[in-house]
Order: sequence, then C-alpha cells, then structure tokens
Amino acid sequence: MKTKLFLISLLIGFTFTSCEKCQDCEIKYEYINNEYNNVAPIYELVAALQGFESWDQYWNSTDSIQLLNKEYCDDELKENQDYSQEYDTDSSGINDFRIYYDCK
Repeated sequence: MKTKLFLISLLIGFTFTSCEKCQDCEIKYEYINNEYNNVAPIYELVAALQGFESWDQYWNSTDSIQLLNKEYCDDELKENQDYSQEYDTDSSGINDFRIYYDCK
C-alpha cells in the first residue's frame, strides 16, 4: 500500500511540475519614430522588385518568417517576448523599423 501511495504522489508531483507555459507567437514588424512616410516607400519598392503587391504581402509570404510563427514555451517564450530589433533603413540616424514577436 505504501508503494502505491508513493507512486501516486510521485506521478502527481511530475504532473504539476512539468507544466509548460506556452504561447503562440507571430513575428511582426512596425514603422517607428514617425518615420512611416520616409521608409515605407523603400520597403514597398523592395516588395515590388520581388514581384509582390505590397511589403505586407511579401512579409507574410516569406518562408523563413513563417517558420518563426509557432508555439514557444518557457525560456524560449521569454526570449521571444523580450525580442525587439530596430533598424535605421534610410541611414538618418533614427531607427525607423522594428521587428518583434506578438505572443498570445
């Protein structure tokens, strides 16, 4: 009987300690620092040169971007929630484009 109780308590312990905190994350972009009018045409031109109607269409069709859109757990989730990369597209000294994860 003691062995059964021990095994049951061990099983319950593993059940509650192995819970992972997970969320679905999607990598997104945004124009920042009121630079939309200065840099959006650059991104639209890049998309057009690749045969797309818009930068948004290009972004959402890129396989390497889509591979990043998935469920993340624990440490990987924390890293992605904190991830933010900014770029100065037009070399003006002001970052105008940001990539980040939106996790839900």
